[in-house]
Amino acid sequence: MKLYCNSAAYYLKIKQRQTGKPNLLLLHGFMGSIEGITPLAERLKSIFNPIIIDLLGHGRSDAVSDSRRYEAASQVDDLKSILSRLRLTNLWLYGYSMGGRLAQNLILDSPDSFSGLILESTHCGLQDPDERKKRWDLDEQRANEIEENFDLFVKKWASLPLFNSPDEAQDFDYLSIIKKQSPYAMAASLRGFGAGTAPFVCDQMQQLQKPIGLIAGKSDEKYVDKMREMHHLFPDSKFFVTPGAGHRVHVDQPEQIETFLTNFLETYD
Repeated sequence: MKLYCNSAAYYLKIKQRQTGKPNLLLLHGFMGSIEGITPLAERLKSIFNPIIIDLLGHGRSDAVSDSRRYEAASQVDDLKSILSRLRLTNLWLYGYSMGGRLAQNLILDSPDSFSGLILESTHCGLQDPDERKKRWDLDEQRANEIEENFDLFVKKWASLPLFNSPDEAQDFDYLSIIKKQSPYAMAASLRGFGAGTAPFVCDQMQQLQKPIGLIAGKSDEKYVDKMREMHHLFPDSKFFVTPGAGHRVHVDQPEQIETFLTNFLETYD
């Protein structure tokens, strides 16, 4: 289905609605889409009623060129509008990478709307001004590269060591998803909600009184460290380092996420 928010259409799917199961809204990462998060959503039907959505500018949602529409507050307002129309109760929130940063902004804005939060391969923002400036410069450079030669950027992006998966990971064609994205929308997304622009929310997240599940791939050492720091910061969190997975745990080892979240939910029954 498609729902309109502030003149932009969002595409979403509700996988199933079974009475008694909690609902789960899943948010994908930069240059991703519903296609990339579907294998995990299918797995999680055993314990949740999944709702998957193409975030602004991605997949089959509208490709908006105004970078201001991708700012945290604007995207949060869009998602709140969508959720108000879906009228979901016992709703959990799942965010991967960029979607994880957006998920934190959303739950901090509307904590009463959610029962808990699950984060995969993400962080809670950059605080140091020099580090933020360095990342802003990198995001701007990447946005320019996208606009100048999208095919070349896709090759560079896909070959980043961050996205290497170990041999035991499940095979998945993420490159085909990336190639379908709109270049001008991806550039605007980086400028509006890149890591150098997105709000620093670590201090606020420390005060969040919600259960939080944290997931990182064992071979993704950078984000294992980042999420271990978050685990120490967040008062009611559980951290799972996933064997046989890299940055994209949801496609590398979706069955291990299912097992972790099954046990995680039982803790809060």
